[in-house]
This record gives sequence, C-alpha cells and structure tokens, in this order.
Amino acid sequence: MHSQLSVDAYGVTYVHLQDGGLQFESEAALQLDDGSMLTLRMPTRHSEMLAIHEAVCIRQGWCQAA
Repeated sequence: MHSQLSVDAYGVTYVHLQDGGLQFESEAALQLDDGSMLTLRMPTRHSEMLAIHEAVCIRQGWCQAA
C-alpha cells in the first residue's frame, strides 16, 4: 500500500505601482498535507502582466501605456 501526496497549489502575483509603471512579483503557494504552506518564487507570465496592466493602468489611468 502506498500513500498519495495531495498538494493544493495557487499562483499569487503581487503588483506595485512604482515610477509610473507596474512592478510584478509572482510566487507559487503550495498547501501541504500537514496544513503548512510552501512558497516558491516564479517568473510572472507575460499574458498575466498584460492583463493586469490593462485592468489596473489603462482602465484606471494610473500609469503610462505599454
């Protein structure tokens, strides 16, 4: 009998408005079986940066167009 490892994973992106543009920081957050969380830094996907830029900057007028 072998046990399965069950892991829930979430992608989290933090965005900071700095010098008229957005700064991105992304991480993967993994919830382990024992309830603890493991976070790993990862690159922000280009499509995600564009979508956030559209939603935050362009629509709100908070920063310059890309």
